[in-house]
Amino acid sequence: MKKGTLYVVGTPIGHPDDISLRAIETLKRVDYIACEERKTAQRLLHRHGIEQELVEINEHTEKDSADQVILDLAMGKNVALISDCGMPVFADPGTHLLNEALDTGIPVTAVPGPTSLTTALAVTGFDAHRFYFYGFLSPKRPERKRELQRLRNFEAPLVFLDAPYRLVQVLEDLASTFGGGRPAAVAADLTFKHEEVRRGNLHQLLDHYAAHTRKREFVIIVGPDTRPSKRK
Repeated sequence: MKKGTLYVVGTPIGHPDDISLRAIETLKRVDYIACEERKTAQRLLHRHGIEQELVEINEHTEKDSADQVILDLAMGKNVALISDCGMPVFADPGTHLLNEALDTGIPVTAVPGPTSLTTALAVTGFDAHRFYFYGFLSPKRPERKRELQRLRNFEAPLVFLDAPYRLVQVLEDLASTFGGGRPAAVAADLTFKHEEVRRGNLHQLLDHYAAHTRKREFVIIVGPDTRPSKRK
């Protein structure tokens, strides 16, 4: 029996119309969709007239649900994997399912879509020929500070993601570890109507967001230390 294909499909990071024609076509013709959160997926599918069965694959269900998805793929069904936004697996659930599919010899193909990483790099003006994507820092402040200490002398832009409610905390720790004068940018709520891309140094960004506190999806990019090194 011919095995089905697992389609890793990119979805919008904010504006619901930032989805490719190929992604819409793929989501309409697969047998069902493995999504991160059902309600978020339903909103996107309704927007584009897509009616499909949904199976949740998230940090709580992935290992249990993956076995059934793999069995369905092995039996010839085609399945699309999506996350709440952006490219699946990229700082999102799906890695376990993807590896199980690859290990089982199931065909896997990507239908590319937006990511907050490349979108933020495109609009903040940092040299992106080389950068280091660190992703999510530890939610525990002592460990987070230890992580930042290891990164403070990195000679390329550093890219961080974190929970929407932790922006000010992360900026505080970045400023105290890297120095408040370090160049940086915050790209918040990208592609939404209230999108905000703000550049400055870490102290300036901290002052702004401490005075304008609300939950927002964000990417922080910290530039390398441009101060002349001191000679001994």
